[in-house]
Amino acid sequence: MDYELVDVRQPEDWAVFHSIRRVELFEAKGRFGVYNDAHPDDYADFARPLLLKHLGRGIGTARLDLFDVKTAAVRLVAITAAEQGRGHGRVMEQMIADRASSFGMQILLVNAAETALGFYEKTGWHRFAWDPDEVANSAVACIQMRKLL
Repeated sequence: MDYELVDVRQPEDWAVFHSIRRVELFEAKGRFGVYNDAHPDDYADFARPLLLKHLGRGIGTARLDLFDVKTAAVRLVAITAAEQGRGHGRVMEQMIADRASSFGMQILLVNAAETALGFYEKTGWHRFAWDPDEVANSAVACIQMRKLL
């Protein structure tokens, strides 16, 4: 298979994971010097950092946060700018849903950036307010969404 969704554990995967997130989710939006590659949430027991590899090269990231026995949140989703618009996001979204299902999850939640709303709607997500505090504390405008697995 051309794609692999790996659990980020190896130092080289951590480096790619943080580089993609730093560039695409922070610096591309003018937020320089604020990304924290040592953020404790990335290393917490509830967190499953994921790296999408295509033909062996890291091109996308997400973190699956397990909330309880059936609910998880998908966080900090990014595809490298050079690979956007080529269907990789759809592949990653499906692979994340499959991974979440393998953990017994039945509900996925996301804080979707307004620019990604169409993508999420096309892949089966629906607007669903699940935690107003998360949106209030977000650095960017987000729409909360849910997907039933």
